[in-house]
Amino acid sequence: MTSPATPTQPSPPLPETTHLRIALAWVIGLTTLRLFANALTGLELYGDEAQYWTWAQTLDLGYFTKPPLIAWIIAATTSVCGDAEACVRASSPLLHAGTALALYGLGRSVADSRVAMWSALIWITLPSIAFSSLIVSTDVPLLFCWALAATGYRRLLDTRAWRWAVVAGLAIGVGMLAKYAMAYAFLGIALHLVVSPRDRWILRDLRGLLVLALALLILSPNLYWNAANHFATVAHLGDNTNLGADPSQKFRISKALQFLGEQAGVFGPIPFAILAWRLIAWIRGRASDTEKFLLAIALPPLAVITFQAFLSRANANWAATAYPTATVLVALWLVGQAPRWMRYATLVPHVVACLAFAVVVAVWPTLRIPLTDRGFSRMAGWEKVAEAARPDILTNPDLPVLMTDRIAMASLLYYMRDQLGVGDLQPGKRPVYVWDWNRQPEHHYELAVPYDPEKTDRALMITEWETPAAILDHFEATEQVRVISITSYGRTRRLEVWLVSGFKGWE
Repeated sequence: MTSPATPTQPSPPLPETTHLRIALAWVIGLTTLRLFANALTGLELYGDEAQYWTWAQTLDLGYFTKPPLIAWIIAATTSVCGDAEACVRASSPLLHAGTALALYGLGRSVADSRVAMWSALIWITLPSIAFSSLIVSTDVPLLFCWALAATGYRRLLDTRAWRWAVVAGLAIGVGMLAKYAMAYAFLGIALHLVVSPRDRWILRDLRGLLVLALALLILSPNLYWNAANHFATVAHLGDNTNLGADPSQKFRISKALQFLGEQAGVFGPIPFAILAWRLIAWIRGRASDTEKFLLAIALPPLAVITFQAFLSRANANWAATAYPTATVLVALWLVGQAPRWMRYATLVPHVVACLAFAVVVAVWPTLRIPLTDRGFSRMAGWEKVAEAARPDILTNPDLPVLMTDRIAMASLLYYMRDQLGVGDLQPGKRPVYVWDWNRQPEHHYELAVPYDPEKTDRALMITEWETPAAILDHFEATEQVRVISITSYGRTRRLEVWLVSGFKGWE
């Protein structure tokens, strides 16, 4: 006689420590892989990265286009391992790892360790994070601070502990030193308090005041720098919005739709679709309180920048702060409501993409994939340009160098860092100045080291201008030394080298 079959028992849930170990294994593993990829790659610094490195050579409380945190971070990493490209970029994979762990903490606060684990896994495997780990940019510390601020704010609301008010305030303040987009956090908090009456106690509590006071205290040195420099960074933000553009390029729905399409690429198609789905659920009154909190923190940057795209233009990364809490929202839905296969349908393509990207970065250009040349070409060629210009610089040791282009200046400062320095801010180095054609600063070098004929009216000029006559006309004597033309992976960089002397005046 056959005995009856024993019913299959569901497998017990994994303990919390296991979820944490899995998250740590993925975060540490991918971070290590990215650090090795950056160390092995042949990709050079592109212009903005080189500019941030030059900022790190003359630390300040602010810079023309950005607050100072990126320069401080680069100064820290390069002081440990040197000025090689991998050291300049070392903070990016490390900070993304920190963001993933902060999102683990947020997921644990709003749900449980399973949601926390999936939050960390989704973030660390996003293709956009794989790309962002390759470069050093202001978005990376911003996202870390955003995730930490959201976690601290949620824990403050739940526990009313003073230490979480300190965490939230410090994270927001330091995030503002990374990028002023951190201010969207206050819009997110305001939206959350509108839809969550039970949390409005913080408006009347000293803990809420502490969050604001700490944030402003940390930001205040940069505000002082701006006040002393005619609010250069704030003015640059206004220029970035491009609201003075031609009317035919404004108020275009197509640009807003294009921007939203780009966001699906930034966050991943499935996570972005889930984000849109849960937003619709909120509008229809079917979102949980937890989902409302996560959406409230995520939506302001996405909504504001989408409107900015409609008004004029917007870069895809400008709404990046929408995605830390959106990641936890996606994990919450995948774990709590979606069929199990959807978790892996979301994660596996991202894992494959980020692993492939790390391998491509590590082996390029030894092993080249044709599709990558176009994207990577802006991160190659400047070292050859610097070597081509080196003989002229060395054979004219008594002349300062006069540059006319921000990217070229930053790149030569980096790839000739043994010889060149930013103006007279780096004693012992050959001073490099920039030609400020209208004597109205439009980037950091024009603010910090514009060409001053009272210091010297002789210089070795290196310019990317195709027709430099507008500059040469200001000098009595001009002599072309050479034309440098370097083609690297389909991109040609052309510079002219001139000896100029006898400055005649600005008019």
